[in-house]
Amino acid sequence: MELTEGFPILCYHRVHSDNDPDTPKVVEDRFCGHVTQSEFRKQMKLLADNGFTTVTHDDIKSWLYDGQELPDGKLIGIDFDDNRLNIFENAFPVMSEFGFRGTVFVISELASGNLPALMQFPAMNWEKLAELKESGWTIGAHTASHAQLAKLSEEAGGLDKVDMELNTCLESIKTHLGFQTDCFAYPHGNWNERVEVLVKKYFKTSRLWRPDYNKDGFNKKNTNPYRLQSFNVSMKTSDEDFLMILQPQN
Repeated sequence: MELTEGFPILCYHRVHSDNDPDTPKVVEDRFCGHVTQSEFRKQMKLLADNGFTTVTHDDIKSWLYDGQELPDGKLIGIDFDDNRLNIFENAFPVMSEFGFRGTVFVISELASGNLPALMQFPAMNWEKLAELKESGWTIGAHTASHAQLAKLSEEAGGLDKVDMELNTCLESIKTHLGFQTDCFAYPHGNWNERVEVLVKKYFKTSRLWRPDYNKDGFNKKNTNPYRLQSFNVSMKTSDEDFLMILQPQN
């Protein structure tokens, strides 16, 4: 299949239940990293009603490298950065209802319970991640500690630290889930070319992220596999914005 128009990748971070007392308030001038389950269900229904088929990052990798064809019709990637438990509890069942599959990018130390500073919202552990993998989801790497890699690379010995973040995450996934992932996503979208050299050492694809709409954000056959694009979706994403994300870019 030749995707001349390409396809978007949606990036979510958390999907809170509608009555979750820990759901943060939406503040106009601050980043928003969540949607509610009812909002998420509405968005998934819209995708289903409009004939979208989901592709995971394993699908994308096989398409870009191995000549595997993607399904005909309208395609969409649905990503979840950070392995938060409410993705398993609230997003996974909704997506299963619609026959959708997604990709979770894992902070490995969070999955192991070793990052108390990031435990404001409970994390998916390795057992839950294995269940997603068995259901056809892709599990990708998101560093060991959610480090901002480009920023880290500027420190003394920073590239060695970046290498450790990547390798530790990769090895943890292999140890706990029994396979080696080829897919990576940059925490915070924090990227530079020096870091990309190290990412290429371990992975076949990597995905960027930005907190706002980007009209050039569709992924095509000629898209750099180490610079796949995604759109952040949150409670700040209006219905009009969501529909705009789905429109092909020429």
